[in-house]
Amino acid sequence: MKQIVPIAFVVMIAATAPHLSTVLAAAASARVAAGTVKVTLNYKGKGTVDGSHRVWVWLFASPDLGPNSMPIAELSVDRNGGVVTFEGISAERVWIAAAFDEPGVMSGNAPPPSGIPVGIYMGSDGAPKAVVPGDAAAAALTFDDSFRMP
Repeated sequence: MKQIVPIAFVVMIAATAPHLSTVLAAAASARVAAGTVKVTLNYKGKGTVDGSHRVWVWLFASPDLGPNSMPIAELSVDRNGGVVTFEGISAERVWIAAAFDEPGVMSGNAPPPSGIPVGIYMGSDGAPKAVVPGDAAAAALTFDDSFRMP
């Protein structure tokens, strides 16, 4: 038995196809549009931030920050109150963690050693707070020696 497609259905599909492709293209470009993330780093512990004792900062694509978390980007500063700017971040949202290189041994290509002071960008509810790449304001991450890498 042959099925006949009503002409009204064909006309409707033909009329909406250009609009549908525009919507799909916009959605695809929204997913890949890259933005910047600026982070001001304030270490309030007993150490001094300098060229040998940097503050390292990482961006993550998930709020589940733990031993198996893999950062999507990393940078460092050599002065307290320094600002880092991550360019070309294409994740929809990111979460931020930082560490003070107290012994001066970190190279940034591995997790912080045990005992290193670390901080996470948190919301007022005490949970890791997401940042949207492209937001104009810098996220300010302030931490001290009270929380250390296990």
